Amino acid sequence: MTTPDPPPGATDRPPPGQQGRPGDPSGGPPPVRSDGLAELVGRLRAAGREVSASELADAVWLARLTAPPPRPEDRPEHHEPPTARTAAPDAAVRPPDETPGPRPDPSSRSAEQTAPLSLYAPSPAEAVPTRSFAIRAPATAALSGLLGLQRALRPLRGYRPPVPPVPGAELDEEATAERSAADGFLRPVRRPAAHREAEIQLLMDASPTTSVWQPTLERLRQACERLGAFRDVQVHYLHQGPDGSAMAGTGPDPGQTRLRPADQHRDVTGRRLTLVISDCVGPLWQSGGAQRMLHRWAESSQIAVVQPLPPRLWDRTALPADPGLLVHEPGVGRGMRFVADETHGRAAPPAGARPVPVLLPTDRVLGGWAQLLGGTGTRTMRGAAGWVLPRHPAQPESWPYGGARTPQARLRDFRSGASPGALELAVHLAAVPLYLPVMQLVQEALLPDTGPMQLAEVLLGGLLERLPDTAGVPGPRYDFAPGVRELLLEMLDQGAAELVLKYLSEYVTRRFGKGMRNFPALAVARLQGLETDEPVVPEDPDGGPQADEELFAQVPARVVRWYRPVRPVPGRLDEVERLLGLWRDRRDRQMLIDAQALAEAALAADDDGRSRHLLGRVLFARANTAEARRDPGEAHALLTRAERLLTGREPATAVARADVRHELWRQDHDPRWLHAAVAGLAEMPGGADLATETARRLRMGRVLLDLAGTTSEPEEPATASVRELRVALGLLDELDAPPHRRAGALLDLVSALRLTRERDTAELLALTEAAETAAGDSASLLLRTLRERARIHREVRDWEAAATAYGQAERTAPRDSHERCELLAEWGEMLLTETRHIDRAEGILREALTNVTSRTPLRWRLHLLLGTALLDRYRGDRAGGGFLPDVYEGCHLLELSARRAADPATRARSWLLLAGARLELPQPRTHFASAESAYGRALREIPEPPSVTAARALHGRAELYERMNRPSAARTDYRAAADHWRALAEQGVPVPEDEARATGERMRALSGGPGAGTSVREGPERG
Repeated sequence: MTTPDPPPGATDRPPPGQQGRPGDPSGGPPPVRSDGLAELVGRLRAAGREVSASELADAVWLARLTAPPPRPEDRPEHHEPPTARTAAPDAAVRPPDETPGPRPDPSSRSAEQTAPLSLYAPSPAEAVPTRSFAIRAPATAALSGLLGLQRALRPLRGYRPPVPPVPGAELDEEATAERSAADGFLRPVRRPAAHREAEIQLLMDASPTTSVWQPTLERLRQACERLGAFRDVQVHYLHQGPDGSAMAGTGPDPGQTRLRPADQHRDVTGRRLTLVISDCVGPLWQSGGAQRMLHRWAESSQIAVVQPLPPRLWDRTALPADPGLLVHEPGVGRGMRFVADETHGRAAPPAGARPVPVLLPTDRVLGGWAQLLGGTGTRTMRGAAGWVLPRHPAQPESWPYGGARTPQARLRDFRSGASPGALELAVHLAAVPLYLPVMQLVQEALLPDTGPMQLAEVLLGGLLERLPDTAGVPGPRYDFAPGVRELLLEMLDQGAAELVLKYLSEYVTRRFGKGMRNFPALAVARLQGLETDEPVVPEDPDGGPQADEELFAQVPARVVRWYRPVRPVPGRLDEVERLLGLWRDRRDRQMLIDAQALAEAALAADDDGRSRHLLGRVLFARANTAEARRDPGEAHALLTRAERLLTGREPATAVARADVRHELWRQDHDPRWLHAAVAGLAEMPGGADLATETARRLRMGRVLLDLAGTTSEPEEPATASVRELRVALGLLDELDAPPHRRAGALLDLVSALRLTRERDTAELLALTEAAETAAGDSASLLLRTLRERARIHREVRDWEAAATAYGQAERTAPRDSHERCELLAEWGEMLLTETRHIDRAEGILREALTNVTSRTPLRWRLHLLLGTALLDRYRGDRAGGGFLPDVYEGCHLLELSARRAADPATRARSWLLLAGARLELPQPRTHFASAESAYGRALREIPEPPSVTAARALHGRAELYERMNRPSAARTDYRAAADHWRALAEQGVPVPEDEARATGERMRALSGGPGAGTSVREGPERG
């Protein structure tokens, strides 16, 4: 698998006290110059070229022989080399005895980031190549059975492609050494490579079950690479194109890899063997695209399908296989003949069908296939083959479980064809969330005799439904079809359920540390009838649980409900209050559904204040679940109805109404919701108890803090927020509140003080120290504390301390999380715009861009920042000739940001920078029209002029018009730019004086009459 190296400084950093050096605000060690290999691969990928290791080695060897001697004026390398990484098991599959703390030291963090045994193969073919390029490394020291598979595949060393060997294709090392020693300089000696000209290609089906078969792919890849029979081993992933055709890329995620038609990897010489690893049930197979590709490829090369499912399930796939005899006749065509048994009971294949061998991933079957191809003369082998057509039809819509509608029918169909191990695995999985690492954990801990085949039987057996992907939870997630989980729990003993949940609680501790409540452990305690010693969880003013928390809370709560049902209390509204409290404690979504049904019935029967209050609270809680957040429209509808219901003047109702309005602002970004929340809290009548008054002060402080961020004059609301939060902190002490509530209030106070004029840096740092102490093991609060500390140092221009704090925060943030990407973007922006450490900024921004999802606005902001960094580096090194690929890549990134960003301000900045970047390209005259268009689009994206971006766009277009010898148009734009600068100054917006002065000077120079004082400045032409 591929493991991307981190950017410089992302891992293996020294302790905070040793980070940085005088004059180096990045906080890292002195930059070490690279050997250029990373840059070479990055530039080739930017140009659309994917090179293998052997091709890269050939290019480097040839460059050493043909490169001219270095010149003194040559531009030095300025890129940092990839940081060495220490291999360590992924957190998802780490043995149970490894329990790292929630705040690892730098060395352990480096090991955690390595994750060589990932359950989801990372994509090295990101649309934007990384400077620290991906390398291939073993997933573990030795995969199970790898040596036996190597022995089984040894006969492939004798494989003779049906083409003559390439003469002189292999370096004779001994002869080269002898001749070079005799002649005094390197003289390579070649020899014919009669047995090493074959290649092999592994194609992995990027279906929803890809992760299950990833170890199979890795095992095959390592065995082929170590076999010594192939000059090249390639790995690609098959995807379905928009038209149903087969596409290929270097990663399993279509959004993170560059897809090309799979036929570009087709071999027509017979030199390359191809193995397709697939269970043949994914969308590409159901559409017939994979079968049509196999038909084309089988005509000219040896191709086979490695089918991990057991043979008894093959008829349920899109490639059913017939038993028969595989025949290989060297020199007779390039495919393989198949003689089907006469007793298989299937109709004869239609005309034009071609057989494709179907192999089990076992040493015996793969070894037989290797002997078939590697032996001399005609050889035969008992096996199976599937028939593919040139126009293979798609599978019917109801395939393969169209008739299974009720949970009983689904389970009956599954039991009729499942193995005993698969049935036992399905029963145990009923007690855990169906998240692939957890499912594999259950296998490893409780059912070690089961493997990927049994897991695939469960995934493909018609019991499960695929859930929508969530940004916070990588990889596929499933759930049992309605009613199926309960049927399986009937077959699971309560003691076995407790054991499964114990292993799940250990996984949660390893994966998330002690910062997240361990719901599986609480479920075990409740099943055993023990007290949990957990205080009642207060309502969270900042919203509901995160995706990770809900993922590991709902299923254990359902298991507890199944084995130990709770009798409801008398009275509908009392039961609603009880269910709300249980939901805050257990995060079981079903409790909210039941509570809403009871509250709706109570409201219909008696429309009083209490029923409206409770229903509003239930709707607010539902709107803040991870499920509702995936559908903004549903969440907004729930919040709007809750706001209409919460109309009473009681203190508790006023606080709940403020929470709803605050959340509506988070969705709409309409400041009127904040003003309404402030007014409602201010009008709250007195007489509230201590807990309600504390909640009111906290809400008021947070709402005022967000209100300060929406105005150009934040002093007044920020000062009011400081006053409210200081009172709230005192009330929290009286209330003896949990430390995490105090930590949140302290961090809000820090944010509010930073917006006031009379802020004291020493006080701010002391508050962050207190917040860090109160945060305890909460990873989210620690991350927020360190980020606030970095911002404090950044505001006082203490770059070295800011870089140290950013580094500590980066090590605290969960790997591949959105929060870590936001942190890296902020750190990279500081290095780019304030400290001008462009190379360091580039590495950090690339790391963030590698991990950010394509659905977030942050991705396009990172495109903008990284494109700016590349252009700034080129312009800063222009005296040395610059590095032109920086300009090309910068233009590509800026155009992506300009076209796809949702924020108009980001689009406008991107178009502005893209216009200037295009004029840096060779032969700038040919880019005048596209640059003019980019300036115009930047101006159209600005909703409310005047703005700094508009003034710069007008000035830049005026300079372009001068170069195009259009002085009248240039004068018009210079005047408009000057008007913008003047209006901004009148509004009190800081204006860059040098830019405003340059605009005025050019405007006056062009106003002396046609041609008078005009300086038509033509840029230097580049060949």
